[in-house]
Amino acid sequence: MAQKILPNQYDLRGQGVAVSYSVTSITGKPQMSFKKGRQTLNFSGDEIGVFDTTIGSLVAVTIAKTVDRGFTTFSFLLPSIQLTSSSARQAFRTIGITTVHKTTIAGPITGVQQSYKSVQLRGTARPVTF
Repeated sequence: MAQKILPNQYDLRGQGVAVSYSVTSITGKPQMSFKKGRQTLNFSGDEIGVFDTTIGSLVAVTIAKTVDRGFTTFSFLLPSIQLTSSSARQAFRTIGITTVHKTTIAGPITGVQQSYKSVQLRGTARPVTF
């Protein structure tokens, strides 16, 4: 039976957005870098949410917080990928979603509580040894 070779490094680009995501790192924790325009945000460990779904893994981070107004997250879907060798790279396409979550200190908001903006992403998946 052939050994299952899974990527642990993902590099994604789309209109105005660049993401580098490592499932693990030298510290043993996941790492992610999110770049939009001149802003670069770095995340590690529990700051990165990973949720397995039937359509792939949803990876999410909080990219902005506004006191008494809400917060903004960026999420992207990672498809399941199996590589042919430990030096292989696999190109793929996916989507990224910026979500504005509306909240208030005065209590629950009525009406729509999230709004979404999607971006098409092109990615490369590869295995990296740490």
